[in-house]
Amino acid sequence: MRAIFFGDAHLGRKTEKELHFLIKFMDITLGEADYVFVLGDMFEFYHGYDGFVYEWFLPFVEKLKELSKNGKKLYFLEGNHEFCLGRYFEAITLCKPLRRLAVSLDGHRLYVSHGDEIKFSLINSFLRSKFTQKVMDLLGPKLSWEIAMLSRFLLSKKKKGGSGKILNAFRRYAEMKFKEGFDVVILAHSHIPDVYEIKGRERGKLYLNTGDIVRDRTYVEYTTETGFNLRKHP
Repeated sequence: MRAIFFGDAHLGRKTEKELHFLIKFMDITLGEADYVFVLGDMFEFYHGYDGFVYEWFLPFVEKLKELSKNGKKLYFLEGNHEFCLGRYFEAITLCKPLRRLAVSLDGHRLYVSHGDEIKFSLINSFLRSKFTQKVMDLLGPKLSWEIAMLSRFLLSKKKKGGSGKILNAFRRYAEMKFKEGFDVVILAHSHIPDVYEIKGRERGKLYLNTGDIVRDRTYVEYTTETGFNLRKHP
């Protein structure tokens, strides 16, 4: 068995270079994967509209559809830049968007999410509210995009750097999930690739952060033979 986890591409209208790299990465790395976990913030902004996909996202969306049709078990974990991707996104990618996921791989109990839930954000809570979603629906995709680009600084701090405070906050969150019974926790969001292991007598606990697939070119790979590892794409 082989599984790949990656996230945080932050694709936008003018990120052709990043999109090209991402598609190349997917072509090279995902071909032999049985499971593919996309850990969110793949888009700088995406609110699901029926019958509509921003044209600059189409190559990536089509690649997700191709993966599904080729028999990959595909999971898309929404990040804090994605809002209710919805039925149309599910229909064209053959993948149901989720916020959190508990899944078992070869007997390992995994908790997988984008990771933005580790700290409550009033702004993100408001943006995910039914009221805001209805407003976005009324505004339509083009106007919603323009407003989102003007106010995107509210969604997250893009320059998280290598902050030890952030790194430790994610590790503490993973420890909390270990106490809930999970063996492995895999997150993104921090843009800090990380591996943190707590060794035990029977089976240790492991936290991994995929980092930034575009900037760091890092991702997490699992195989039955080698276990969970943080990898870097050439």
